[in-house]
Amino acid sequence: MERSKDQPMSLSAFVLTARPLETIGQWQAAIDALGFKLTLEGEPHERIDALFGHLPAIWEGREAGFECMPGDEVAIEEFIEDSEELGSGGPWTQILEFSYVGTANIAGVAIAGAVYAHVTGGFFWEGEAGERVDAAEAVAYARRIEADIRTALASESA
Repeated sequence: MERSKDQPMSLSAFVLTARPLETIGQWQAAIDALGFKLTLEGEPHERIDALFGHLPAIWEGREAGFECMPGDEVAIEEFIEDSEELGSGGPWTQILEFSYVGTANIAGVAIAGAVYAHVTGGFFWEGEAGERVDAAEAVAYARRIEADIRTALASESA
């Protein structure tokens, strides 16, 4: 089946870490502590390793949710084998895959993924650009993407 020109393409990003967070509440607390205006709308006690599907999120009053799918050791190995430019690191015990469509959703994934990588000592992999963002750089990366998306949304509205 051929994709319509009007049909948006789904984008992907990933986080790999060796020290995963356990719950959405912990993830939200990390987002809040770093001053981002992203609200994950899952239940605070919901386990991250049990997520599979759409995780609603609101960023600056806009829907910014994304699909979030945790993977196992096999998924980690396959990801690393398929991504030669990753460089070193690990051993990784968790991979989260994010799929998303939409401009505000880019901000949602960049913030959620970068914060997760930052607080767990992992890295965020922006799949479309093939950009690896290590834990130390993750917050600055998320702030840069957030500013870029604000600009893009403002010009869409103008």
